[in-house]
Amino acid sequence: MKVRTRYVESRVCGWGPAAYAIAIAFSLFSTAGGVAAQGLPETVIGKAQIYDGVTFDLIQDGGRYRTATRIRLEAVDSCELRQKARLGNVDWPCGAVATAWLASRTLVKEVECRPTRVIPGGGYRAQCYVDAIDIAALGLGQGMYVLAVSKHEDPLPGYAEIEAKAKAASAGIWSSNFMTPADWRRANGTYNPLSPQRW
Repeated sequence: MKVRTRYVESRVCGWGPAAYAIAIAFSLFSTAGGVAAQGLPETVIGKAQIYDGVTFDLIQDGGRYRTATRIRLEAVDSCELRQKARLGNVDWPCGAVATAWLASRTLVKEVECRPTRVIPGGGYRAQCYVDAIDIAALGLGQGMYVLAVSKHEDPLPGYAEIEAKAKAASAGIWSSNFMTPADWRRANGTYNPLSPQRW
């Protein structure tokens, strides 16, 4: 399947424990054959232009023009940009916080993504790393993300345990009452003022 890549003018907006690292590395090794069979690139590397807590474009410099490849983190989800959570009697913008968290981890840094599948509309689901740190695993551990797998899928190795520890510690979003991102989208739509394209 051919994946559409957008071209943009030459400007950019702008862990864990060894056991998790080993488990995640094993996952990548065991799925490598499937990725190759789907015709996916082994890696996509660039600077991240953030749209929400789990979605961004990887910008790759090509001279006058730069390619922009849409990426959505595999197996995790975050509050939508317009979404809020409630702590006590106070609402707070969990979507904006997750978006800012991802931007703070990736701004002007090289992001390496390993695609796992093609997304309808163009782009990839992927496991992504900054300074060899798994972004999704880090976000799960800090309560920025929740697991996002269907009942027919298993989470990536280590992810369920990381989320369970974040819940137990009331980290991030787990300190508050919130609607799951999928339910929030069904109730409120997917409009994102930062994103030129959303699926």
